[in-house]
Amino acid sequence: MLLVRYMSQEQSQRMQSMCESAKAHVDDLLVLLSKSKMLSILYVMNCDPDPMRFSEIKKRVDSSSTTVARRLGELEDHGLVTRTAYATVPATVEYALTKDAIALQPSLESMFEWVLNRAAVSYTHLTLPT
Repeated sequence: MLLVRYMSQEQSQRMQSMCESAKAHVDDLLVLLSKSKMLSILYVMNCDPDPMRFSEIKKRVDSSSTTVARRLGELEDHGLVTRTAYATVPATVEYALTKDAIALQPSLESMFEWVLNRAAVSYTHLTLPT
């Protein structure tokens, strides 16, 4: 396994002992995060520690109401967002990241760093036409 070569011994042992069920949960998370605007919503919500109203999330993500509503519902279903509705007219709804979503942020940041570093290395191999 190629990854094993670059991991600490502890990381390697942990990865090898991970059961199929845990790997399936990782796959499920990656499928969830790969949906349109999902990472953008998590990023926007992570930038503001206070609960956010739907309209503010929609504006910052720059997406349709349908897409934002679906993604927030999916995040809620997976325990990554809480939804609080207030009995006002018109209705006020706020969304906040759960502890699990906040705990996920360092992993997402590492993933973004990896992508940026990889892109920087990839671009250094490109030559401009003369």
